[in-house]
Amino acid sequence: PSWRAMADVLQELPLTSKAGVATLVVMHVIYRAAPITVTHVLCLVPSNTFGGMLWNVVTSAFVERSPVGLAISASAFALYGHVFEPRWGLKETMRFVLVCATSSALASCCFVMVIYMATRAEQLLFVELSGLSGVVAGISVAIHQAAHSEAQRADVPNWLVGESRKVAMLYLLAHAVWCLLAGHVTDILLAMHGLLCGWIYLRFYQPHESELGPSMTAGDASEAFAFASMFFSSLQPAVDSVSRATWALIETVVPPSMRAPTTTVPSTLAFPAIPTDHLPGSNPSLAEQRRARAMRSLEDRLATRGAVADAGSGRPTASWPPPADGKARDGAGLSAVANAV
Repeated sequence: PSWRAMADVLQELPLTSKAGVATLVVMHVIYRAAPITVTHVLCLVPSNTFGGMLWNVVTSAFVERSPVGLAISASAFALYGHVFEPRWGLKETMRFVLVCATSSALASCCFVMVIYMATRAEQLLFVELSGLSGVVAGISVAIHQAAHSEAQRADVPNWLVGESRKVAMLYLLAHAVWCLLAGHVTDILLAMHGLLCGWIYLRFYQPHESELGPSMTAGDASEAFAFASMFFSSLQPAVDSVSRATWALIETVVPPSMRAPTTTVPSTLAFPAIPTDHLPGSNPSLAEQRRARAMRSLEDRLATRGAVADAGSGRPTASWPPPADGKARDGAGLSAVANAV
């Protein structure tokens, strides 16, 4: 029966997908039953949030007011858990959702308050902000990053890596059109700030296990994950200029004592201080990890090739690494390959 097949599919979903989809459905049902109460208590309204209802920064992300928004958010959450929970682990997957949800809601609320102070338009104090669009925008950034990190695999087609650049922008444009048609113009702020905050977290703060030791590396400083890479090709030069100017301004404003130049932090620390060495192509630890990976891959290939050749000729299997008299010659070859990498 179809219901049994659907139950089997739901059973195979990771915990992140199950928890996220269930929370969205339950909150939508509650909103339908008592829209005024839910809006006042759970949705993000600047006058309420700054008046003491700080929990709205978290709860507002899971209140979808329309069935279409619920379907899109639930599908995105199910896909997110299926793809990223095996890759990141349950703890990091949940943390990324909370980071995108809280940061996009708080940034949007602060933006509305700044506009209110500039215009004194009192209706801005009662704007309703809710929905998972900030998290979905952050997920689109994570998809963009994952596609480029897998670009070296032979089974990943180049067109998929290229198309991943368009995921974040296409979602942002589609969400903007939907908000304009549905009359929820201010919800565009959630998606915009979710995209920005998701990229900042993945670029600078997400912890990764280092391949060179027990320490942790923070962020992704690769050129392929620069902020401008998420935009269409025609816009990338302009966006890159603006982003570099913004970064220079941040370095000028932030005191040097708060700009700890570290890309490798102890494993006991989850979040580093504001880093200064994450400009594109300037992360030496990541380059060293790639070089070490290339060295190990070369050694494994040479050992496998030697074993196959010896098995075919009937000679005893040669050991790897080679004896001392061949170390200098083979070491020079490995150094040349490592430098090329």
